[in-house]
Amino acid sequence: MNLEPTITEPDMRELAWFVHSRFGVNLSMYRSTCMRRRIMHRLNMVGCDSIEEYFMFIGSNPEEIEKLMDIITIHVTGFFRDKDVFSNLERTVLPAMISARAESHQNSIRVWSAGCSTGEETYSLAILLNHLIQRSGSGLVMEVFGTDLSEESCKTARSGLYSAEKIEEVPSQMKSDAFEPEGSLYRISAGIRKKVRFIVHNLFSPPPFSMLDLIVCRNVLIHFEPDGRGRINKYFHESLRDGGLLMLGKSEALGSDALDMFELVHPRSKIYRKTGESNVKED
Repeated sequence: MNLEPTITEPDMRELAWFVHSRFGVNLSMYRSTCMRRRIMHRLNMVGCDSIEEYFMFIGSNPEEIEKLMDIITIHVTGFFRDKDVFSNLERTVLPAMISARAESHQNSIRVWSAGCSTGEETYSLAILLNHLIQRSGSGLVMEVFGTDLSEESCKTARSGLYSAEKIEEVPSQMKSDAFEPEGSLYRISAGIRKKVRFIVHNLFSPPPFSMLDLIVCRNVLIHFEPDGRGRINKYFHESLRDGGLLMLGKSEALGSDALDMFELVHPRSKIYRKTGESNVKED
């Protein structure tokens, strides 16, 4: 079935209005070609030939709304995904951050995992940071936040319950402290879970956190139009403390409009340091 002729611009506008009215998500910020392709795929999956049929399908299957949001936001995650990136965090980035915070007599490190999906990356950051803080003997307290547009994903993340296959990539020296067996599954240890908080958040909304040391937002910005990326970059800049770091995905890079706000300090891991002023203005 070829859906291309049946999804017109008016159809997309109607769907965009529906999504914005229900979720406050502005689809115009997403790359239009990718969005159309994802929606066509979903219509094929549920056997609908048009947007009108799809709205009727949603009316009869309210659980489809969450699946639609999953299609729009795309969830690709895993524990310690991209080993070389986490190796750089472990060997260089986080030890330097811990040392700097301890030397300045600050008592906490604050990290935001933006677009956290079901929590694997957020917990990976918390597990690694907890391990390094304990090893440093600095006594620092960590605060790790995960945000996602999907309430269902955040609910899964809050439970902290994963299969044995899911946690295979967790380094063995950290695994025993990070997980507690629960039947055939494994739950994030209580000690780590109490230092991690998940909330539903739209990246195009004002940031929910401030004075952050590190923001990790990998393979998320690539799905947005330039205007959308620029808005999010300004919010990230606003959320970071002076000299705070922003880590993107390997295939991502900040545009020229962000060069007065960030400088690239770890090219291979796509880590930028906050500079300058953001001056975010609300519409």
